This record gives sequence, C-alpha cells and structure tokens, in this order.
Amino acid sequence: MARLFEKSSGGIVYRKKWNSFEILLLERKNPKWQIVYVIPKWRIEDEEKAKETALREISEETWLLESELEIIKFITKINFTFVASYKEWSPTINKDVYLFLVKYIWENEPNLKSFENIWAEREKIIWFKWFKLAELKWIDVKPDIFSYVKKNLQYM
Repeated sequence: MARLFEKSSGGIVYRKKWNSFEILLLERKNPKWQIVYVIPKWRIEDEEKAKETALREISEETWLLESELEIIKFITKINFTFVASYKEWSPTINKDVYLFLVKYIWENEPNLKSFENIWAEREKIIWFKWFKLAELKWIDVKPDIFSYVKKNLQYM
C-alpha cells in the first residue's frame, strides 16, 4: 500500500465584530459529498514557510486580502493519518498541519467574487461563514476549533 507524507498550513481566522469575536469556517463537500465545515488550509509549496502558506491559502480559499490578515501566533502542529480512498491506489496519507491564529483586520464586509467565478474556481468549496464563539460548540469541525479558540482567547 502506498504511503504519502504531506505538510499543510492554515489558520483559525477571527474578527472582532462589535463586542464579540467571530470565527471563519469554510463550508465544503467531503469525498462522500456531505457538507462539512473546515478551516482554510492547504499544502506547503516548495521552499515556502508554514506562516507564508497559511496567509496565502487563507486568502485563496476565502478571497480575503492577505494585507487584511495578521498572524497573531502559532497554535500547534497537528499530525494525523488517513486512507485517501478518493485517490488512485487509495494511499495512506500521513499529514502534518501547522495551525496559526489569524486576525482579519477589516473595515467592511469582504467583497466576494460572483457566484460564477466561485464555482469555476472552487469545485468543492460552497461558501464561507462567520460563526460566533458559542456556535462553535455545536459544529463538528476537525480539528476541534472550539477548544483551540478557548485556549487562545487571551491573544484575540
């Protein structure tokens, strides 16, 4: 059985809205075409640093400008293994994910692209949505974003 090693980077993106915080999650379809919520992240390219990948991928997957994103701190490196049955040969993938706390510095709501462009550019991403902290308790997100946010509230 084939084994692949991957490194990804992304972030828990938050913004302060009035007197509370909101966390950004992507709504996407998994390989079984079920709707799931995930944080923006993807593979580290070539000589790129995890921090650079996090900003680039958050911007690419959410259409937020990199200039409006600020890495507050490195949170953790998560390692997990899974069988990618959706790929040829169903390889086992051992993956490291570098996770950052990222502040969205905004003045107005993000200016999203038209629906046609979104569907053309992102096959599985449906949309992104801001969630209040209390809502995170009830959303099944891997990794457990709620616990990471709770542990890092003092930095927000």
